[in-house]
Amino acid sequence: MKTTTPFVWIVFSLGLFAMLPAQAKDETVRLSYPSKVEASKGKEREKLFSPWMTSESLRTFIEEKRAKGEQIVFFEYNNATGQSRGIFVSKLKLSGPFSRWSFTNEAAMEEKLNNEIKAGLQPAFISRNVSGAFSMLFVSPGDLVAVRAELTKLGIGEPRLKK
Repeated sequence: MKTTTPFVWIVFSLGLFAMLPAQAKDETVRLSYPSKVEASKGKEREKLFSPWMTSESLRTFIEEKRAKGEQIVFFEYNNATGQSRGIFVSKLKLSGPFSRWSFTNEAAMEEKLNNEIKAGLQPAFISRNVSGAFSMLFVSPGDLVAVRAELTKLGIGEPRLKK
């Protein structure tokens, strides 16, 4: 009897463990590497940027450019001034939704990254400037290839993500 009691407890414990609900796999995406922004194309990009402006002014400017058939494909945010500037192209018309975000905090950036991916958008680029601010552009999966092709011409690579 003494030898079967531990065996019964082991079987009982294994049965209890098997009945526990399986834990969901963590689907949180973490930024592995931001997009590589080639310094060799810096002068070329500099000529294409809009002037620096407040976020509200840039939002209005983006809508004006879209009405003229131009789409924002890259932008930067300056922590010190709180201003942004963007690069627009006329060769691209997005068929789906897009969003752009700037963050000074990596945890907040990763939270937004995950929320946008869960909403069905994909990061076209994620850059980090010298002051540490993150800038991100999200597009629909159907627009991703075309946007990344434009970014490649500008020397801006795709971000590498890990789960």
